[in-house]
Amino acid sequence: MRIHETYTKKDIVKIIEENNINHIDFKSTRYEIVKEFNKWIAENCCHEKFSFLEGENKNKKLTIKERNEIIIKAQQIISLHKNGYNYSSSCYKDKNDLLKECLDISNYGDISSVRRAIKFVNNKYPFFIELNMSDETKNKLDHKIQLKKDATPKLFVKVGKVKVLFD
Repeated sequence: MRIHETYTKKDIVKIIEENNINHIDFKSTRYEIVKEFNKWIAENCCHEKFSFLEGENKNKKLTIKERNEIIIKAQQIISLHKNGYNYSSSCYKDKNDLLKECLDISNYGDISSVRRAIKFVNNKYPFFIELNMSDETKNKLDHKIQLKKDATPKLFVKVGKVKVLFD
């Protein structure tokens, strides 16, 4: 079975883990993992179960070129923020041009530069642009926020009598 090239090593490892296939070394290259996975599929006669891997990955929204273009747009917005929203020294004509660009990139909230750019624009202007993120990214960010909250020292107040002796 030939696994379509749109499935990354990370995608393949996730599929393997979900199906409790334990004997494959994930530290190997994508090629080696696919080779071992194909061997396991042949041994266990599971070709029909994993036939979806032969087609294009439906979760893969962007090519590398498209992703880089989105990142460049986000970096231009971040640069505008750093310039104090001075439109004369940026590639944007006015606020409407910026808004249109933000709405274009807001569909790609899985990219950190996009999240940062949209956050800056939302803080500056009264309108709110909503980011579209995958559930996996939302869960990762929520977990990261929770870890940060748990790591922050808390203030503990103890009430009671204290006796201080001076010599």
